[in-house]
Amino acid sequence: MIISIIQPCFVPWLGYFEQMAISDIFVYLDDVQYTKRDWRNTNQLKSPNGMKNICVPVHNASKGILINQARISYCDKWEEVLLNKISEWYRKAPFFKDVFALIEPIICSKHEKLVKLNYSLNEAICGYLDIFTPTFLSSDVPQNAQNKNERIIEICKYFKNVDLLYDGKAAQGFLDLQLFEQNKIKVVFQDYVQAPYRQLWGAFLPYTSILDVMMNCGKDARRVLLSNPVTDNLKLYRSR
Repeated sequence: MIISIIQPCFVPWLGYFEQMAISDIFVYLDDVQYTKRDWRNTNQLKSPNGMKNICVPVHNASKGILINQARISYCDKWEEVLLNKISEWYRKAPFFKDVFALIEPIICSKHEKLVKLNYSLNEAICGYLDIFTPTFLSSDVPQNAQNKNERIIEICKYFKNVDLLYDGKAAQGFLDLQLFEQNKIKVVFQDYVQAPYRQLWGAFLPYTSILDVMMNCGKDARRVLLSNPVTDNLKLYRSR
């Protein structure tokens, strides 16, 4: 069985959802340190003036908190600002109305914690894209490990029959592959090649939030995000 273990992110990019779609089990790594000005509460969308950041403000980010402790700040009307930006940039997109109707009530729901907002948005997006991989929280997995590698192995072993970890490229810098091999867990690093699709506002720009491909491609966004030929063998592995 394939597992992916990733920190919760705000309306993530296509590669994030590709990992979710290919995996048999998806775990949100929610009990590690929160990092400011990162993908936890920030992402990017394409505007008439190029790539622009979108953000959810966090009011306790400077306290060395865990991801699942980050609380959303409602001092400024960020929801209104965000929705106005999305409407301005995407109202001419073919599937704007459907996708906007999907995310607007979630963004306006006054979630206390950032993770709750991210989980709710991801759940709605997965439903739209027919991604039904079961999701879990690392904070629900008992912890006895002493370091990062041992903790990831501990999470993998918590779920019966997991024998392959599908991880992001950044993990190549810290994963001890020999240790994983000793624990009978194969590691595959994602090498995501994003397929181009028709966008608004000129030449194609990759690495936007998933919302961009959904606004422009609708339900066909699933085909776009799964069109990475590098992971064809993994898709076959899951179907065994």
